[in-house]
Amino acid sequence: MIRLLVIAALLPCGEVEPASPEPASTSGLEAEPARSEVPSTERLKALERQCRSSIPATTFQDAASALSSVRASIGQLCSIELVGDTPLQWRVSCGSDDFFASGQHVFGETTACTGGANAFECLGHGLRSMTRHLEHVDVAVVGHVDLQLPRNARLRCDDLSGEGWAVAPWTGRVRASRERANERLAWCRAARAASSIRTGLGEGPLRVAAIGAAGRWLRGKMNPSDEGAQCPEPRVEDDEPAEGKCQSARRVDVLIRLQATPGRATTACDRPGSTPADVLYCLEQCVSRPEASQSALQNPTDFLVDRGAQTLPSEWHLTHSRGAPGIDLRAVLNRLDLSGL
Repeated sequence: MIRLLVIAALLPCGEVEPASPEPASTSGLEAEPARSEVPSTERLKALERQCRSSIPATTFQDAASALSSVRASIGQLCSIELVGDTPLQWRVSCGSDDFFASGQHVFGETTACTGGANAFECLGHGLRSMTRHLEHVDVAVVGHVDLQLPRNARLRCDDLSGEGWAVAPWTGRVRASRERANERLAWCRAARAASSIRTGLGEGPLRVAAIGAAGRWLRGKMNPSDEGAQCPEPRVEDDEPAEGKCQSARRVDVLIRLQATPGRATTACDRPGSTPADVLYCLEQCVSRPEASQSALQNPTDFLVDRGAQTLPSEWHLTHSRGAPGIDLRAVLNRLDLSGL
């Protein structure tokens, strides 16, 4: 019996939110691998306390209000939707042509919005009301480009180095070619957007990663019959792809995860005692009854976590702000509906 309860304690907990497309999960409740048959009693007690901690209803109410505010501010420039039907995780997609001149990574003239100079700044500003509820805000920004004509074939975007980023994600000599410059351009645009989110959020607890995903893979993913999916190859070096074409490959995607701070426990175990069997019973009871515990499992799963070295496609670049952990790239792509690349 004890063995079965141990197995139950180490398995992922039940979901609270519908799985669409990214299910809510047991973020933060994964038990460390046991060295013996029965895990540490203190470890299990800590897991139970966290399981029974609740996220106040006001957190979800304010998150929904923040989302409505952001939609009103930037909805004409960007699409915004929930991931996993929880207001604690958002997916935002903005057409890069609305912000950047062709081949550039600095913002051009953009449509004004409430709270900042551009939609990314306004997005960060809209999150300010949430900071009192949060342990941190995790943001992953993915930049996409097609075969635009770079304004600077040796693009390095060194102007971003003083904005809280670690070093640029490429090393060695910069080769002057359209393809290499566009690979760097994708990251520079993502990093520029992420820096604007930071500006809008102010002193909030932000952790952010910037990913440059280039454009060749996207063309293979799109259906050629889709509107704006045609990406004509340049015929000569100074040729610009046809205006109005390949819009799907000119955008910046943003994934936002609001890590809410749990409140006090709202329910208690109905079995007294502190033996290993008692503690296992109480943890299993909480895990199996999320509707009763209203536990902090409603926090979306981490995607900024230390997962060890990851192999990136050769044309991609990735880095993160100082102090941020590593990134689970697969989780980011799944939640942005970019899986299968």
